[in-house]
Formats: sequence, structure tokens, C-alpha cells
Amino acid sequence: MAVALLAACGTTGDTPASKAASPGALVTKRPLEQLDPALSAAAGSATYIRYESTSPAGDPIEVSGAVFVPPGEAPAGGWPVVAFAHGTSGVVSACAPTNSPTLFGSAPVVEQLLAGQRAVVMTNYQGLDGPGRAPYLDTPSSGYDVLDSVRAAHATGLPLAADTVLVGASQGGRAAESAAETAKAYAPELKIRGAVLLSPALSVRFVDTADGHRLNAPEQYLVMPYLVAAVRYDHPGYAYDQVLHGDLLAAAPGLESRCTGQVTPQELAVGMAGNPDEVRFVDQAAAQPFADLQARTNLPKSATTLPVYIARGDIDKLVETAWSNAAVTDMCTLGTPVHDLVVPGGHDAPAAVSEQWLGWIADLFAGKSFQSTCPY
Repeated sequence: MAVALLAACGTTGDTPASKAASPGALVTKRPLEQLDPALSAAAGSATYIRYESTSPAGDPIEVSGAVFVPPGEAPAGGWPVVAFAHGTSGVVSACAPTNSPTLFGSAPVVEQLLAGQRAVVMTNYQGLDGPGRAPYLDTPSSGYDVLDSVRAAHATGLPLAADTVLVGASQGGRAAESAAETAKAYAPELKIRGAVLLSPALSVRFVDTADGHRLNAPEQYLVMPYLVAAVRYDHPGYAYDQVLHGDLLAAAPGLESRCTGQVTPQELAVGMAGNPDEVRFVDQAAAQPFADLQARTNLPKSATTLPVYIARGDIDKLVETAWSNAAVTDMCTLGTPVHDLVVPGGHDAPAAVSEQWLGWIADLFAGKSFQSTCPY
């Protein structure tokens, strides 16, 4: 999840691959162009890909993404791979990061990863520049999107090594953790070294927050239409006015259609002036689909033996720190090896400690010893 609620696109020059319905099968590839100059300078090449993955219903579905490799000659064995899961860019097709020169705000992280001499494969997630609606916050399918993007990247012919580290930010932290939890069963052939999660939206508990009239940050108000869209994936008839009221209700259709960075000044003002009365369920029946979404998708669901590094802020008002505290405790209880770094700041706090988490990625590739912070 990440809110600062911008786009470009291109569809020509695709090189088709042999089509198959198997997860991770590469469908097509082409150069990814019209990138921000800084990202173009950081990447030796950028390749747009379309590939097969698995929908929430378990059906084959086509997903898109991109593969970036550093400039210069690849090392012997190929470039190590970072599978990067991006933060929230929107919930409509146009909001796929590959439609934006800046990847809707994710370019700086991709540039940092490339500077470490690693290839970066990034999924757009299902429904973003793909068929069907986006199953926003659905953890199983977003984890599959990440794992299948790695499979597809290896089918491009680019010089990639087997070693892979999962990295996810905000909503993408949720996707990367889901990938870590399901990799052994879903993609056992992948050589995943571990995961690095930045302000991960592991557990989203808006039902309790709304019931308790405790929404207290513009980011939370602005993201509510996205959450309604998430509920509508399984409940198409769910109406905004079952949970949203006042100015936020009036602004909801526009907000749901916006991509990261596209919120108008008027819509931003609605978020800044939001009050708890604008987010409340009209009755228990209206709250139940939200509760079901949380129960089905919040993490963790199972332990993973992969080492998981987490960097997050101590006063995160979007993905509330208390929610993440509980999720990390649950991960430790299940037996997942976790190194949890909580630093001063809000949802963007990991940016101030980038040297730390970039070092974690290097440590995972190097196979260095992992120090868990779990108390048991």
C-alpha cells in the first residue's frame, strides 16, 4: 500500500513467445521504452513481459511486468535477481507501473537495486495492464504474480542467475511475504534466498479502525475507495455508501480511478479534512465483506524457513504500527526467522535506512548468517 495518489504506455514491437498455460510461461516480450531518464541511465536494458500466472480462483491468467538489468557485462553465471513487488499504484488497468516513466513512484527503488549489480524483475500484479479486475490486496494471487514473474524473466534469454531475493514495499511487502510463504509449494524450482520487506502491509485491519472511529490520517481516508474496490472483487454489488459518507463518499469514484500521484487538489483536501464519521459501516452486514477480506488475506498464513528482513516506522499511520507489531509477533510464533527493524518515522521510514536494507539484500545473496530478532 502506498498513497500519494501519475502514466504512459506502449504496445508495439511485442515479440511473442511460445504460449502455454503453465504458471510463469512467457507470453510475449518487447523493449520497455519512454522511461524516466534516471531509470534509463540506471538500466542496461528494460524489457516488458507478459506471462501466465494464477488467479484468486485458481485459473490461468495473463499478467504483465518488466525485467531490468544493469549496464555492462553480466558476471559469470548471470545477474543475481531481485523480484521486486511494488507498493500501491492504483486499482485500474492504467495504473500498471510499466505505464509510467517513473513506474508510478517505484523507479528510485529499482535504480537502487540496479546499482547493486542485480537484475530486477517487477510484476504489475493481476488486473493492472491485464485482463479482468485487480484483486487488490489478495495475498495468494499477488504472491503467485511475483514468483511467476521470476519464472518468466528466466525465459526471456537475459543473462540471469538462479539466486533470487524477494523485495517488497508496502502492498508489495504483502506480496513478497506471500511469495515467501508459498514458494516451496508453488515454485519449488526457484532458488530464493530470502525476503526484504519495507513497511509491509502484512495485516490490514480497517474494520476495527472504522468501528472504533479511529481513522486519523489523510492516507487512510484516501485509500478507502481502493479497499471498497478490493471488496467488490468478490462482492460486485458492494456500494460506496455502505461504508463511506459525506465528502469522502462524493470523492470516492474519482479516487478509485486515480493512480499514484494523480489525486487532484480537491480530492487531497477531502483526505486532509477527513473525519471518522465519514468511514463507518451502516450495519454488520456491510462490515462482513471487509472482515472476510481481512481474514482471508492478512498475513502470515504459514511459516517459511526463508529469512525475512523487515524495515518499518514506529509511527506508521497508513499501515498502522500496531497492526504490523501483531503480524511480526505471529510470524515469530509460527517459526519464521524474522529480523524486524523498527526505526523512527512513518510509512516512508525505510527510505532513511536504505543503506541498511540494501546491505541485507547483499547479505542474503552472499549467504551470510542471519540474526533473528524473535524473542523465542
